Amino acid sequence: MLLFRYLCISILQATLGVTVVLLLIVTSGRLAKYLTQASTGNLAPDLVFEIVLFRIPDFLPLIIPLGLFVGILLVYGRLYVDSEMTVLSACGVSQTKILLITLVPAVFVSTLVAFLTLWAAPASLAKVDRLFEQSRSSHGLALFREGKFQTDRDGSSVVYVKSLPSKHSFEEVLLVEQRNDGSIALVHADSGEVLPTEDPSTLYIKLVNGTMYEGVIGHKDYQLTQFGSYAEKMRIQREAEQVKLRIDALPTLDVFASDQLSHHAALHWRFSLPATVIVVAILAVPLSKTDRRKGRYTKMLPAILLYLIYIIALSGVRSFIESGQLGVAMLWLMHVVFLLFALILNYFDSFGRFISRTKSQSTQLNNLNRAIPGEENGG
Repeated sequence: MLLFRYLCISILQATLGVTVVLLLIVTSGRLAKYLTQASTGNLAPDLVFEIVLFRIPDFLPLIIPLGLFVGILLVYGRLYVDSEMTVLSACGVSQTKILLITLVPAVFVSTLVAFLTLWAAPASLAKVDRLFEQSRSSHGLALFREGKFQTDRDGSSVVYVKSLPSKHSFEEVLLVEQRNDGSIALVHADSGEVLPTEDPSTLYIKLVNGTMYEGVIGHKDYQLTQFGSYAEKMRIQREAEQVKLRIDALPTLDVFASDQLSHHAALHWRFSLPATVIVVAILAVPLSKTDRRKGRYTKMLPAILLYLIYIIALSGVRSFIESGQLGVAMLWLMHVVFLLFALILNYFDSFGRFISRTKSQSTQLNNLNRAIPGEENGG
């Protein structure tokens, strides 16, 4: 009981510490990305920190398995370096018992990940998706930066706004658009506003009291038009991340009832992550074996590389399932392959000792059989 409690507490403490560090790293990287989008006008600045906060439940199901994996490596690596594992083995603690003890905190962590993937993360991502929509509609002027020239994604238009007196209006705007026929349209207006629209992929801008110049560069036949009111349509492309986010934000019951391939892939991915926790826990036990001469961090890099191969393989299979190239059974086949690999690593030494012992007994028996006829002939 003391050994069970000692190992479980040590693993959970190490997992918590590693998970917090990894969460800070991932959150900082995502915060930097959203701040960049806000600086370029693709996201409302006042929603950045709120979006990052609601993305945390979505980050954790991928971070926690790695935290558990590294936590087991650190705890058992220290036990091997300090010769505590040698003492435990001498006291009759087998590899199977160590593995069973390790599975107890792994099952607890797997349950936590299941709660996050099946309920908490979709609910949180639904809030994130609403914030993105709010950024496009209510904060349409977040697309503009005061006193800066901005280009759209395909580089076909440039917008300059002198001032933004409110969230829905602007003053002194210059819009230059290159059309498909090679002509240029230059629009200058005294003021304007963003018009509400039901389609989040489009944005309408109403310009007031301005002038439009249309023509081809190098030609003198420009057309000059003065207007009191002019509406311009702007395309807003949804990020691939945001398209995937809308699927992941669906409740688990809705995804379960859907017939779409992308929804089937998302459903099995949600059940797949808790299974990943169990597999990586079993995999970490043999990978943590080391000694005082090698040090506790010797196998850390190859172990993490193996973990990354596992996760990347699962993500790749999910992409193939979404495109219809593979069935959902392939996702679970990947778990079975890595589970068998983990079990082989756990019992490889025991199997090797069994083979050596069998060969030794067979050799002794053969020698004995050869020796008996010799003794009879000599007699």
